[in-house]
Amino acid sequence: MTSSSAPGRVRPLVLALAPPAPGISHDAETPSLETLGGSRLIERLLNTLHALGLPAPVVVARSEAAGHLRALLDPRLRVLAVDGDRRRALRAALEVCDDPLLLVHDAERALTPQTVIAEVLASLHGGLDAVVPVVAMTDSVKEVLPGGLRNVDRSTLAGLQSPRLLRREVLEAALDPAQTPAEQAPPGGRFDEIHAALAAGARVGTVQGSHSGFAVLDRLTLWQAQISLGLARDTSHRRGLARRG
Repeated sequence: MTSSSAPGRVRPLVLALAPPAPGISHDAETPSLETLGGSRLIERLLNTLHALGLPAPVVVARSEAAGHLRALLDPRLRVLAVDGDRRRALRAALEVCDDPLLLVHDAERALTPQTVIAEVLASLHGGLDAVVPVVAMTDSVKEVLPGGLRNVDRSTLAGLQSPRLLRREVLEAALDPAQTPAEQAPPGGRFDEIHAALAAGARVGTVQGSHSGFAVLDRLTLWQAQISLGLARDTSHRRGLARRG
């Protein structure tokens, strides 16, 4: 077992909040219950966290999935059921643990390499309030202006991944709606603890993420996960494949 090099006590918070989606097994109330290569996604993630020497995670799931998770996972794991959004899920997790550092990991990003998680854990120093892995944005991005479209310099843009390591007081402040002005909310209005922490003035560091750290949410990303694990072939080069439903 590899010992974590994170400063202080770290409690992993695993969020299994994604709803079922087309292409995901009918008995999977949340995508992280999908089985790949003999292991469910969330089991792969829990094994990775355990290999890093971290304490038992707190798992927070939608009410519809919590019962199934409790039945499948180690009975010693605490699985919380929540009705609500990410903000409510994180608040529920904070109520049952008192650790000074929280490692927030989306269960759907179960293929995140152990090396990325270790780098996040090792990168929180005295000058930072949080650390998050990022990947360069490769998609074409345009700014919509009254006069038309304008190219955006992608060299300054990055996509956020999991896990996110935050100091407890920083996460608590980020969860306070009064600390996050509406004009600084992330696109789409969905709560994101890193966006909220930045809006509250937190100092957030970054480490290099991984293309394996994508979220498995639907049929397409499930297929990508199968390719990543060598369980399927990449046939996207075939003519007409992109047009199929």
